Formats: sequence, C-alpha cells, structure tokens
Amino acid sequence: MKIRKLITFSLCLVTLFVLLYNYRVAEAEKYNSYGDAMDYVHLGVSLLKTGNYGHLELESGELLNDFKSGAIDEKDYDFKTYSTWRPPFWPYTISLIFFLFGFKLTHLIVFKMLLHIVGSFIFYKTLKNLNFDYWPIVITVFLYCVSPSWQIYSRVFLSEPITLFLFTVFIYLLTQKHALRSSKKTISISIVGSLIIICHPYFLFFPFLGFLFLLVFKQVDFKRFVLGGIFILIIPLAWMLRNSWVLETNSLLLTTSTGAVMAKGWNKNVLKLHNNVNGDLADETLVLADYNAEHRYKDDEVSKMNLYKDATVNFIKTHSDLLLPIILKKLKSAFNPFAEYRKAGVLEKGRVIYHVLGFLAMIFVLFSKNKITRSLSLTLIFSTICITIITYSGFRFRVPQSALELFFVAFLIQFICERIAQKRIISTI
Repeated sequence: MKIRKLITFSLCLVTLFVLLYNYRVAEAEKYNSYGDAMDYVHLGVSLLKTGNYGHLELESGELLNDFKSGAIDEKDYDFKTYSTWRPPFWPYTISLIFFLFGFKLTHLIVFKMLLHIVGSFIFYKTLKNLNFDYWPIVITVFLYCVSPSWQIYSRVFLSEPITLFLFTVFIYLLTQKHALRSSKKTISISIVGSLIIICHPYFLFFPFLGFLFLLVFKQVDFKRFVLGGIFILIIPLAWMLRNSWVLETNSLLLTTSTGAVMAKGWNKNVLKLHNNVNGDLADETLVLADYNAEHRYKDDEVSKMNLYKDATVNFIKTHSDLLLPIILKKLKSAFNPFAEYRKAGVLEKGRVIYHVLGFLAMIFVLFSKNKITRSLSLTLIFSTICITIITYSGFRFRVPQSALELFFVAFLIQFICERIAQKRIISTI
C-alpha cells in the first residue's frame, strides 16, 4: 500500500511539472502565434468587439501587436465580413473567456490548463466507475495527463484541447450506469456529441456512427437511437441555418473550409506527397489545373468553397484511374500509427508510442465482452474511414480522439492484470 501511494505521489509530481513546463512554454510563445491558431482568437475578438462572427478590418500581425501592447482593451475594430471558415464552439468559448476575464492571451492558456486538469479527473472517474483495478487507472490517467499530443497543442490556440475535453465527457456520460436507458442521459450524450462536431468537424461522423453501433449491439433501443440522432443534429443544424442566412446562400454548410480540405485530399500530388504527419501537404489549388470554370464563381467565401468542391468532384470524375490508389494511400496513412515523415523532438517520438498503444488497444477491444467499448472501437474505425475518404485524416491528425484511445488502453491493461492475477492464483493451488 505504501508503494502504491509513493507511485501515485511521484506521478502527480511529474504531471505537475509537465503542466507547469507547458504553461511556461505557452506563455513565452503566446505572441508568436500565427495561422490557424490565431484565426480562432481573431474570431473570438470579433464576437466580443462587434457581435459578429467573422473577419475584422486588420492588417497582418495587427491583432497580436494589440494584445502585446494592451491596446486591444480600449480599441474599436471595424467588422469586415461574415465567415464560417472555422467551426464555432472554440471561438465562442474564447469570446466568453475574454468577456469574463479581459483581453489577455494568458487567460486562454490558463483556461486550457485548468480544462485539462478537469478532463483528467473526469477520465479518472470514468475508469473508477467501471471498477478498474489500481494499475489500469494509474497508468492510463497518467498517460492522459502527460499526453505528448496534448502538450504540443496546449501551447497554441487551436481547438484540439477543448475537443479532447469534450471527448472525455462523452465517454464519461456514455459509460455511466444505465446511461442509455435514460432519455435525459441519452440527450446529454447527444448534445456533447453535437458540440464535438461544431468544435472539430473532422469528427462529423463519430456521434452518429456511435449511436448506430450501439443500436446494432443492442445497447440502446430504437426510440433512444432516434432521440439521440435528433439531438446530435440540433446544434450543427442551427449553425448551418445561421450560415445560410448571414452568408446568403441556399447551401447548408458547417464550414466553408470544406472545399479546400477536400481538394487537399483529392489531387494528383496526393499519391506522392500525402503522409500521416503532413497530410495536407498537397496544394488545394492543384485541382483547379484541369477545371476551367473559375469565372462562374464570385470572389467570396462560399463561392471559393464551391469552386474547390466542384473542382474536386470534377477531378474524381475525370481521374477514375486514380480513385482507388488515392483512397488506399489515404487509408494506409490514416491507420498507420507510425510516423511516415520524421519530425524531431521528444514529444513527437512520444506520440508514436501513444498511437501504437492506442491502435493495438483499439483492435483488442473489438474482441472484448464489453459491447459499449466494442461499439466505440468500430465507431472510431468507420468514422476515420469516412472522413479520410472524403478529405484526409488519421490517428496522428486527430489529437482529441486520444481520450478514446487511452480508454481502450485501460481495457487492455485491465485484461493483462486479470490474467496475471489468475496465474498467481493457479500457481498457489
């Protein structure tokens, strides 16, 4: 018992060191943010300053300079145009944090750290409620806390950390006793699933397929299956209707980035350039080379999305010989837990270990007696297949699903512990 307490205390100290170290790195680099990460902050500021979800009239680097100088507190910004390039959940969360605590990037860093601590506790409660033994709980909760993927994304302002938290809550709610026999709990699970979609659209298929496989394994009845599907749809559909209204289009779209993402996954260079580390390395403009219809499209966000989407469909139709090779290339990368392109750093090497463990555990639970876990494994596999074929994806791209992968690892370790215990009992007889 003393040894267990010592191990737990030691792992807590390591976790605390990792959290503090990542906070220090994130704090030191907060004004060096750019690209996708800064887009989310930009949207959060726009929501609070103008009440509109979209782009402000800003020069390159101006917003970061305003954060750095403190001018952002009193400065007014002109709204430029509506946008739905990014999914809304994280920008709205950012705007709420700024509203409550002020325009400081440090507040976002602290929020992510606190959210991860809460997520770690929820993950612990999930395993505890399932009556896991000491070692599966201690090992996997520790792996959750110090996850290399989380460490990387905790240092920037992308949506992965908050999506990871939502995945953790989703698993916790789903594994509660009699969760799928209660309409209220089913609705709660569905709402979290819908928030995952509007936080990270790559998981578009996950909540729906989750309920489908739960129905197949008779873990949820048809009535609650339909109820769950309806509530999964409500929030994303509301966002789509908003987009149709403000962007003045008849299309129902979740994000206008869909077209460009599809194009990156479907062009001549995919076979040569695609890998599971830099999967979007291929240039989306490549699909326009054989598509002479640019003049039909206006110079706005929705038209550009439609241009890439239509050009991608045209590429698929006119390059039938590349169809199967591209699909196989993307799926091979998606399910390869090893890095196909070497990246330096201890954290990148740690990610490989995590992905290998997660992949093996995912396969293992397919044959477990726990039907909910088997449903989740199949859900992860088929949702990955669907999004990979349409765009590009894979285990190494999808940081938030690491909560689910570690959940599978806990089952694998539990199985090993039980087998060891059985052998000890037999040897004493």
